[in-house]
Amino acid sequence: MRLVARAGCGIVLSLALTTGCIDGNFLGVVPPAAPGGGSGSETPPAHQTWRSTAPLNTARTGHAAALLPSGQVIVAGGYNPNAPDLSRSLSSSELYDPATGTWTSTGSMNEPRVTHAAVLLPTGKLLSMGHGPFSNTADLYDATTGVWTPTGSMHFQRQNVQAVLLPSSQVLVVGGVANNPNGPGFAELYDPATGIWSRARDTSRLLMQPALTLLPSGKVLLSGGGYSGDYADAEVYDPSTDTWTPTGSMLTPRAGHTATLLPSGQVLVVGGGSAQAELYDPASGVWTSAGSLAHSRSSHTATLLPSGQVLVVGGGSAQAELYDPASGVWTSAGSLAHSRSSHTATLLPSGEVLVAGGYEGNNESLDTVEIYTP
Repeated sequence: MRLVARAGCGIVLSLALTTGCIDGNFLGVVPPAAPGGGSGSETPPAHQTWRSTAPLNTARTGHAAALLPSGQVIVAGGYNPNAPDLSRSLSSSELYDPATGTWTSTGSMNEPRVTHAAVLLPTGKLLSMGHGPFSNTADLYDATTGVWTPTGSMHFQRQNVQAVLLPSSQVLVVGGVANNPNGPGFAELYDPATGIWSRARDTSRLLMQPALTLLPSGKVLLSGGGYSGDYADAEVYDPSTDTWTPTGSMLTPRAGHTATLLPSGQVLVVGGGSAQAELYDPASGVWTSAGSLAHSRSSHTATLLPSGQVLVVGGGSAQAELYDPASGVWTSAGSLAHSRSSHTATLLPSGEVLVAGGYEGNNESLDTVEIYTP
């Protein structure tokens, strides 16, 4: 089942657990397809490996993670339904050191945050905002001191918030506002120089769990999302004019999906309750099929690797999958020890991927951490 915030549902955490077969041993070979038409997953190359590393100090799901300039990874916030008291929403954060493979505690945010967003600023500080249940507050993390300090508050309370760093160093925030489902979506901009949020032009409709992608042009693609249902709509934001312009609609309505910028400038969209992937071409505004994954996914992760391939993890399956833009083919990327949803996946300086926490069946938040080596 997918637990998301919907109109009339009150406060609901965005812990998206997709039902279906958890298949940790899928190695069936699928005949190669033409580019854009790969279906299912072929056998992974033998050199791809998964290994466990030290667990988190605190099990968590719906948290945020970022690679810091030091090469360490910070994990902050999240939710632990197995906590012994009622403080199951977390304000704590911890650091992973790839050199030692260990986690250490660092400062706590000024309030608990779940299904929030975190954006690394050009200053090296980390901006974290939103919370499920709803919050309009934001914090800044300084890695040199290990301290979180409050910064300006957003105009709207948000959960499942989407945020992207613009070339201007401002941060665009969209989605996660509970309001009239037939009303507009409220966007806003954070200025790191002043710590102040300002209103941006509204999107065409209110959205939960859309995806935001910075395009090579400096414009931003907003795709999908839902509220009273999932949408296929897409819009493009131009920061220079503060305008949203409709673009082509996706082939499949989606919410809780990922939208990854490829080296070609196209955007790969995966999941959101579908096994069908698709590509967006900013030059034409047209969406085309990018083949099928072996599993339908939601609240998964998609990580662009140095090779230009995209690693998709979790969202209802322990089997990871790999998309090759050069061939348009999906292949199996081996299996994790745990099926995960609402986890994080962070590309390390080594080219490996750190997968941390998340949600597994039986109402269990995970403290386990795994590393993928391409």
